[in-house]
Amino acid sequence: MKRLKIFAAVLIFTSIIFSVCNAAEKPLKVVRLPMIFQKNVPDYETCAALETKISRAVMIPLNGTLKLVEYVDPAISSAELNKIWQKMHAKNKKLKISETLKPLAKNLNADIIVCPILLRYSEYYAQIGTDFHSHLVSNVSAELIIFDRRTDEIIDKKVSRSFNDSASKFGKASYLAADCFDRLINETNLKRKFMAIK
Repeated sequence: MKRLKIFAAVLIFTSIIFSVCNAAEKPLKVVRLPMIFQKNVPDYETCAALETKISRAVMIPLNGTLKLVEYVDPAISSAELNKIWQKMHAKNKKLKISETLKPLAKNLNADIIVCPILLRYSEYYAQIGTDFHSHLVSNVSAELIIFDRRTDEIIDKKVSRSFNDSASKFGKASYLAADCFDRLINETNLKRKFMAIK
């Protein structure tokens, strides 16, 4: 009986220490910027699908319970990025978005910033040949920039896809854009980076 009481006391003490240690660790602060469109803006459904794709890539299962990550409101991070861009672009007309991420991380006290950009998005149909069959030409290019303030590392990848053939759902710009971001998520190891957070 005495051993059981000692074991219970040790167990309670250990769980208290564990809880205190967990509470002392601050969650990582993550900025997932809304999609930046440099040229044409796709239709609403395509925009929503691309935003969802990036959101899922940075999602941590059970984060509501574990509190490993605190996500900054996209409206706040977007407004702050815009201020930084205006200020820095006034001094340097050749400024790249990747150069604004370190100051953004500093201003928002963020640990990780994820910045998806749709650089180019176009599609058009043409009726060609004697039978006037539908021909589709699509061009998409995308960029994904990740800044990890903990290691001072910037990952910046770009991918392009194009289609020039008989009309097909696999040639639509929306399909190519989704494929571009799937590739970027894989090439930057974005999901793995977030799954590794403990």
